[in-house]
Amino acid sequence: MELLSADTLYTVGLILVALYLLMGVDDFIWDILTLARRTQRHNQHLELHKLDSIPPKLLAMAIAAWREDNVLGDVIGNIVQSTHYPKSMYHIFLGVYPNDEATAAVALELSTRHQNVHVIINCLPGPTSKAQNLNYVITQIRLFEQQRDWRFASLTIHDSEDVVHPYELKVTNYLLDTNSAMQFPVFPLIQMPRFRNFFANITTCSYADEFAENHFTTMVNRRNAGAFVPSAGTGFALSREALDAFGDGDVLPRDSLTEDYRLSLTLFEKGIKMYYVLERVPRIMGNGKFVWEFIATRSIFPNTFKTAVKQKTRWILGITMQSFKIRDIFKASGLSFIGRYSLYKDLKAKVGNMVVFVGYPVLVYFFASLLLELTPIYPLFTLSWWLSLIVTVMMIERQIFRGVAMYKVYGARSVFFACLFPPVIPMRVVWGNIINMVATIKAYKQKIFGQQAGQKKAPPKAAHTSPKAKKFAWDKTDHAFLGKEVLWRFHRKLGDALIAKGYISAWQLQEALRNMPDTPQSVYEYALRQIGAICKKQGGVLHSQLDEIFEQGLKKQTLGSYFLDAGIITEGQLLSALSHVKHVQYVEEVCIGEYDIRQFAPYFDKALLHRLLAVPLMKTEQGFVFAFCDSSPHNAQTVLREKYGLKVSSALASQSSIEAALAAIYSLHGSLRGISHSLISHLYSDGVICYEQAIIARNYKAAGRLTEARVLKYMGLLPEAK
Repeated sequence: MELLSADTLYTVGLILVALYLLMGVDDFIWDILTLARRTQRHNQHLELHKLDSIPPKLLAMAIAAWREDNVLGDVIGNIVQSTHYPKSMYHIFLGVYPNDEATAAVALELSTRHQNVHVIINCLPGPTSKAQNLNYVITQIRLFEQQRDWRFASLTIHDSEDVVHPYELKVTNYLLDTNSAMQFPVFPLIQMPRFRNFFANITTCSYADEFAENHFTTMVNRRNAGAFVPSAGTGFALSREALDAFGDGDVLPRDSLTEDYRLSLTLFEKGIKMYYVLERVPRIMGNGKFVWEFIATRSIFPNTFKTAVKQKTRWILGITMQSFKIRDIFKASGLSFIGRYSLYKDLKAKVGNMVVFVGYPVLVYFFASLLLELTPIYPLFTLSWWLSLIVTVMMIERQIFRGVAMYKVYGARSVFFACLFPPVIPMRVVWGNIINMVATIKAYKQKIFGQQAGQKKAPPKAAHTSPKAKKFAWDKTDHAFLGKEVLWRFHRKLGDALIAKGYISAWQLQEALRNMPDTPQSVYEYALRQIGAICKKQGGVLHSQLDEIFEQGLKKQTLGSYFLDAGIITEGQLLSALSHVKHVQYVEEVCIGEYDIRQFAPYFDKALLHRLLAVPLMKTEQGFVFAFCDSSPHNAQTVLREKYGLKVSSALASQSSIEAALAAIYSLHGSLRGISHSLISHLYSDGVICYEQAIIARNYKAAGRLTEARVLKYMGLLPEAK
């Protein structure tokens, strides 16, 4: 005896398939229409070698932290060590709370270790909200600017568990001239998918599936169509223009659970569009394989059902139930049709997620009816059957789009586990839909009933705490971070920098890695040849000569020396790439005469400087800035520090530049021209800029034939009064 009649089953099936069609047909049409435009713009990517064609601007980065003492140190350490942007030109501001002593202690230690890291202790005890924390940080950044006579060109927001891409700030700096707000992709970190870890990692991998589809496909389609591009909450940058649009008020709305989405919507309403940055950089992996890697933020996402539901409940409640309502889509003025439609796409998620509640039981019944003698829910060639066929085509289309996104971001293995295992109804898709459904139900409950029964009541508000600031407490997710051996894979090596700058091709780097002999054997053979030649000429070898022989032998095996010896790159190109990897500045050859270095002649031994191939450029509070070349001994910095008892800071310069400077510094008629009265020199002596900023400004002044004032203003280092 059947529980439902054939007519009832047919009606249920028809209503459900019609609902699926209603919820998905617009997405299907959107995908097809935007595919053509995406194909047209497929090859319109940044020319990476142009990123260094403009001077670096002062950039600020803000990170709000509440109980992040277990990850904050590693996160900031990784940013400072891996970022290919001058350390003096970006500053990280850590927002912590006075009642979170563990996190504050870690932050203070980081600020002591890194000059470009600063601690902002909130005026309120935590947790308040991420928005309140960041708003307070922004007010302190403005005070920081007033104290330094600086002006930051942008503010980048990151979370305290992010793996920030080494090129993010370089790309931000380049795009700031044409875009007021930018969002970089966010891709979850996942383990290599295998059958044995499939179920253990299914929740995190469901995040990866959704973010890959959203940030490789959907966000690009929105950008290309001129639609509303929402912020992802991390990895987004606001220009000075965007920040100034809020005046002295809060930039992020304090009363929102998804302050990032509401902020980007406010910007959109103000006519400031969020530019979505989907760019890739070439690199060679440790196994010699060439890949294109996205300039994206990566982080570890929740890996349990409970934590995933908790996080997504906040997202759904904040975006679909708090940021705007259906009537706002029609009432809002100044929005184009495509802008209104993109808001509708976000809003309908709170309905679409609930369809699963009925959809999966019906799907189970449908498959059962194919095997058992059950009344079919979609009788052959009926209206519901044809509609279900259309919905099936739409579902396949969505899986194809997801599969392409997964392949581009995570590779072919992930496509199998995300879209094909098992066939027809992939398990990760089902699991992700169930998480979204439960999160949506919880969001509705919180929206309708407020605080759930059984949940602990919030502590009473302090007398000095505004009700608005405490209305939405920071319901954050606990975070984990990667080990140093894993993080090292994200760092850029010399070969990567040479490819990005266009000095070599990926094929040339692969050939070099294949042809370079193992270092120990090649050094040994090189040493034998050199010792034999010296013995034949002099009859013996001194210990000092042995040291020099092996040192040169080691240098012969560096990747840079390989390309230099082959005539593929110049010394200047090598040093330019090395400057990014070693986080020191390269002094352009045309600029060496801009330094008033003859005054330093009495301080140092001429013969020692010639032997070390080192020249003093600038005096610091505790020592000197020296320029070294690729041929300088590896211990040159140590020798100078120990002999003269001073702090030695490093810069890079070509060997010919150093030799010419040394010849001139000790010559009565040298070609060096002192410019101690230049604007850069004045700002440096007054402590407004540091030596690294002075070097950068002089390089771009010479390269662009610009005045010092123009370069310094562009960089944000020149006080308005000057």
